[in-house]
Amino acid sequence: MFSQFFGSYLLKRGFITAPQLRDVLALQDSVRVKIGVLAIDAGYMTAEQVEHTNKLQAQFDKRFGEIAIDKGYMTEENLTEILSQQNKRHLLISQALLDSGLLSFEEIARVLEDFRKDSGLNEAELDALKKNDIDTVTKAIVKMPDLGDPHVYGEYFSLLVRNIVRFIDGNIMVQPAEKIQEDSFQALVHQEMDGRFKIYTGICGSLEGMTEFARCFAKMDITSFDALAIDSLSEFMNMHNGLFLSKLSNEWVELELYPSESKTDGTLKSIGVVYKVPFNLPFGEFAFYIGLGSPVFKSMQ
Repeated sequence: MFSQFFGSYLLKRGFITAPQLRDVLALQDSVRVKIGVLAIDAGYMTAEQVEHTNKLQAQFDKRFGEIAIDKGYMTEENLTEILSQQNKRHLLISQALLDSGLLSFEEIARVLEDFRKDSGLNEAELDALKKNDIDTVTKAIVKMPDLGDPHVYGEYFSLLVRNIVRFIDGNIMVQPAEKIQEDSFQALVHQEMDGRFKIYTGICGSLEGMTEFARCFAKMDITSFDALAIDSLSEFMNMHNGLFLSKLSNEWVELELYPSESKTDGTLKSIGVVYKVPFNLPFGEFAFYIGLGSPVFKSMQ
């Protein structure tokens, strides 16, 4: 998850383009995090010291760590510690950016520090992001105070992200929730749950994106947003909301799950409370709606 969040931040800041980000994310699984990146992440060396050590390697037949220790940039204990951490996945994107020649050590060190300040996450949440702790990160980002019990809806979205990672694609980036009054969509599959209270849920995206989402879940050759795609997306909603209701029933809250429906090219207008949670997958931009009550739909066709 860290690569998606940090990559999106680089894109918004104009450090890289969208095609470059796709290339870097594809490259990161084949790179090996080098000691210089680990030393900067650990705070043992500055970008300038790493650059200097790299240059000295061209003059002396010594390894990076040996030169860094000789120069007093870090201790043997520091080196032993970071060598045991070369499998840190959150640093793969930094190494891929370096190997691609898109950013220098100094630029990566600076933008990582900016990201820490601008992410809106505290140190514990940033650490959870680096460790790919989906539950902690999702609850930190997706906050919907007007829906009621934050624990219940935090659990709902943690489960949603885990299901998307498990069945659709692991490279998901969730964005902060926004309360909406009205929103437009191209393709939407939605479902309601009713009982002690009524919950509205829906997932929307482009026709192409929703088709790919459906193909990934069904593991079938689905090529358009047709009946087969809608059946697959409905099955995803049934599975996810069914698991959520099963957890609720353990707390003595019983809700009935209604059949899902689909719509294209329309607008959704909130009657009660509706939040929109945007999220990105490698093949498109999506949004998840969740609210209380039943919204009103209007066709734009």
